[in-house]
Amino acid sequence: DYAKVGIKLTTMPFVIKSVAMALRNHPDLNSSLDLQHDRIVHKEYIHIGIAVDSDRGLIVPSIRSADRLSLPDTARQLAATADKVRNGNFSVSDLRGSTFTVSNLGAVGGQYSTPVINPPEVAILLVGRACKRPVVVNDEVQVRLMMPLSLSYDHRLVDGAVAARFLNEVIEYLES
Repeated sequence: DYAKVGIKLTTMPFVIKSVAMALRNHPDLNSSLDLQHDRIVHKEYIHIGIAVDSDRGLIVPSIRSADRLSLPDTARQLAATADKVRNGNFSVSDLRGSTFTVSNLGAVGGQYSTPVINPPEVAILLVGRACKRPVVVNDEVQVRLMMPLSLSYDHRLVDGAVAARFLNEVIEYLES
């Protein structure tokens, strides 16, 4: 049991891990546009920016090498990173290097919104509040936990089909 060892297992560690794993197969979403040198930079690493609500406003620290962390390690890193931000114990280096951002509107009770990309990243995923809803599964209405996801992406590097394939993979990871 994770709670017994001090790990708070909310939906966010699952989202972060799912995004990190999907980014391995969708490198265009883990890249940046270098306008100064007129090139696309594909990142060799996956650092997930986490939008944290603080008394100083929204701050986006980075969880480094998120694709290499286990689920419990992701949960620990998320909690430690958010605590650093909320306590004001973060440095500028904590805010640098993310390759993709996840924002949790659901943490403050929100459902839907359009997230704004955190430059130089090319995409951001906004997670809405998870709640039980009726859905049709195999022609039967069932109650399922549903979580709205909103993906914004830079059309100069990512088209709708690439974005949809990425989001579908994230959803597949979350469902499993």
